[in-house]
Amino acid sequence: MARWKTTRNGWIFVVVALMAASPSFAQNGPPPGGPSGGGPGGPGSGPSSGPVPGMMRPGSGPLQLLPPGASPPAALPEAATPYAPSTAAPVETKPLSTVAPRETATLSLTARLTPDGPPIGAGVVWRIFAEAQGPDGSRELVAERHGGSADFVLKPGGYFVYCGFGYAGTTDHVVVGTSLKADSVVLNAGGVRLSAVTGKDKPPIDNDDLSFDIFSQELDSHGEPKAVALDVTPGTIIRLPAKTYNVTANYGDANARTTADIEVKAGKLSDITLTEKAAKITLKLVSNEGGEAIANTRWSILTQAGDLVTSGVGAFPSFVLAEGDYTVIANHEDGQFQRIVSVVSGEDADVEVLATTEQKVTN
Repeated sequence: MARWKTTRNGWIFVVVALMAASPSFAQNGPPPGGPSGGGPGGPGSGPSSGPVPGMMRPGSGPLQLLPPGASPPAALPEAATPYAPSTAAPVETKPLSTVAPRETATLSLTARLTPDGPPIGAGVVWRIFAEAQGPDGSRELVAERHGGSADFVLKPGGYFVYCGFGYAGTTDHVVVGTSLKADSVVLNAGGVRLSAVTGKDKPPIDNDDLSFDIFSQELDSHGEPKAVALDVTPGTIIRLPAKTYNVTANYGDANARTTADIEVKAGKLSDITLTEKAAKITLKLVSNEGGEAIANTRWSILTQAGDLVTSGVGAFPSFVLAEGDYTVIANHEDGQFQRIVSVVSGEDADVEVLATTEQKVTN
């Protein structure tokens, strides 16, 4: 047994080597380069045939003491060593000039009633058309969305964008590049809500008997005002470009008509009430006043000038008539009977025609 003691900076390192435990060590001496077995060429470059029992195994990492007679552990596989080469496929790199450009970009669209108004949240129709025309002059519909604001993923190029909101709409040309493009479409539009009454302090006319037609002040090819919206139900919000329109209120299906000019303001909803000078009358043919209505009666209503206003069949037909005087004629198998009727606006009435000799029409 031999002992070496070295003192450095107050620390004592003791190395004990059991040389007697290894005959090869006793015969051949320590490996070149010192007890670690490493020579000038690095670990394992000396003539030693393997680790010495009781000594550190070169390249083994943390301190490992091999007991006398123990076999050294198997070497670590190459893939687990700190310097093992990567097995992943190499990443291909390209110069910036050869990188392919983006094939699509996003077109973000928002609609507003006025330039400083908020975005419209619902009721907008978006249609994107290709720039190129087909053989028949039409353009391909590329995409369509309904709702409020919308995003479209498109290939770079030119497109026509249609934005519709009710009866208001516009078409713009846009060019899409390779990055996000945001556009805001201003429609310059507003809305109207229509109703009608038969006089002051009268309730609104029932929806079943009333409708509205809206006309532009522009004329069509026949010299008539262009129809914008027809058969509009009362209380419905109609979205229109901001300008002046002519509105006709149709009360019943005879001659009760009222017209008025209205103005639609951009960004505003206007409630407009028209007054109908008309009333509803219900007719019946009876044998005596307050008597039972006679069925299968054919009715004709004429102006005082003799022009036919409307007609119908039944025991209790109802007609909406403009204010004025009319001749009511009832035709039955017993003959033809008539009566003069005055219609007062807002005053609905039941009208009896007597099937008597006094009211019978003679040829």
